[in-house]
Amino acid sequence: MNAGDTTGRHLKRLRAEGVSVWLRGFHHPDPEGELPGLVAAWDLGGVTWTVDDVLAGDGRARLAELRDGGADPARAWRRLSADATRAACDALLPLYEASRSRTGLVSADLPPAAPGRSAAKEARALWWAVDRSNLLLKIPGTPGSMETVSALLADGIGVDVTPVFSAMRYEQVFDALCAGLEQARRAGRALHRICSAVSLPIAPVDALVDRRLREQGLAASRYPTGEAARAHARVVYHLHEQAMSAPRWQRLATHGARLPHLVWTDLEPAGPMCYADHLVAWGVVHAVSRPALPTIAGSTLIGDALSGRHITARQDLEALYAFGLSYEELARELETTWLADREERGRALWRDPAHGTGSTSPAAADPNPG
Repeated sequence: MNAGDTTGRHLKRLRAEGVSVWLRGFHHPDPEGELPGLVAAWDLGGVTWTVDDVLAGDGRARLAELRDGGADPARAWRRLSADATRAACDALLPLYEASRSRTGLVSADLPPAAPGRSAAKEARALWWAVDRSNLLLKIPGTPGSMETVSALLADGIGVDVTPVFSAMRYEQVFDALCAGLEQARRAGRALHRICSAVSLPIAPVDALVDRRLREQGLAASRYPTGEAARAHARVVYHLHEQAMSAPRWQRLATHGARLPHLVWTDLEPAGPMCYADHLVAWGVVHAVSRPALPTIAGSTLIGDALSGRHITARQDLEALYAFGLSYEELARELETTWLADREERGRALWRDPAHGTGSTSPAAADPNPG
């Protein structure tokens, strides 16, 4: 694959702005070794995928084969997830090693938790099965998962906390990340080898705002499409900058801690809106699907669009109150809907892995963000 000279120049400019591009979703197996070529052609810094990606292609057939071979459902799921994740980690491992663990990461979804097993147990089982240092395990960005996030980091296990739908939740997540790294340091672990990320879906924020406006009989133009999501991102990025300069993080940084990657996901809404141009700032990640790579590479860069814009961003979010909407309540609805949908999808997959995993949730653009 050849990304082309124009694309190459665009990606070079994107990197100059401090933005890394990750591939969102990739099907395993990769018999033609396409993933390393994609990484090289598009200068990708990582890969993020979900259970849906693991099941795509011949994943369902492989799962059925494992179960027909006598493996219990939990073991079959873990074997399938581990094989797919290890292959992706191996493809990006040279990049990870060359960058001294700054890039070349693979963020993998956990297999559906077996009844009676916690996400922490599933995470540890997948981590040891894959056995690759450039692996990040997706942990839900919900209040009940914060202790799990800290405990995994304390054990030297990389995490990607996703999805995070609000600025308040981001602050809680960052506290949990710091707590885990502090425990890891006290245990004598090398902090520069422990990677982490926080992933924030973008399009679902606007999708829910627009739906709420339509339910009230209001035209979306009364609150321009894209304003809520961009404002949300700017407020979070400001908190991210504050956290970087805070004494707590600076103490960790002196011991080699890597700053969590701030990952924007769900950048591809159904309409003409292009989020990528408005989410550029130093140190962020754009997680982009393969079909959208040429699109994002052809967008118009306008420079840093996040730094120093938190005041007007907060005003944009406060403007929602005039329409009877609340940023905090919208974020809670997105999180609650996502969590309920994920639990139902897990139950459905345990009942019959051959069934599809698509969501009927009206609140989110993607049933499994990140």
